[in-house]
Amino acid sequence: MTHPDCAHIASTLVSVPVDFALDRLSDAGFVGGWSLGSMGLAPVAPGVFKGISLFDGSEAHVDIRIHRDLGLIDYGVGAADLRVPRIFIRVTPGTVLGHAEGECLITMTALRMAGSDGNRWARTCTTHETEILLIKAQLETAHVGVTS
Repeated sequence: MTHPDCAHIASTLVSVPVDFALDRLSDAGFVGGWSLGSMGLAPVAPGVFKGISLFDGSEAHVDIRIHRDLGLIDYGVGAADLRVPRIFIRVTPGTVLGHAEGECLITMTALRMAGSDGNRWARTCTTHETEILLIKAQLETAHVGVTS
């Protein structure tokens, strides 16, 4: 039996190479430019970053773990002393799916914590729909700057 509110997925096709996407999406400075719940990520401890939510000004702590061989980036989110890897991005080469060389599919998945408030979860889902558009625009804009 499945439960429809356990996860949310947002995805987009991006006109950048896989390695470029993985490099940017695992860079805290880049992530802090599109992640609306943790803007302006800055290091606070080895491998741990702190950002500010645009929604309520609260602090969010994030760790970023890249698994390049899988095209996967785990984002642990939560408090300074306890972060849960509940957001992840998979970067799939476009050619695997019949798209052009130099394109990739970015898929962001959010996992819902047990007991999470329904309004907060709805906001998370809506936010990720916006963030995937920001990721696409920012990756493609940054790539044009690199290749120009």
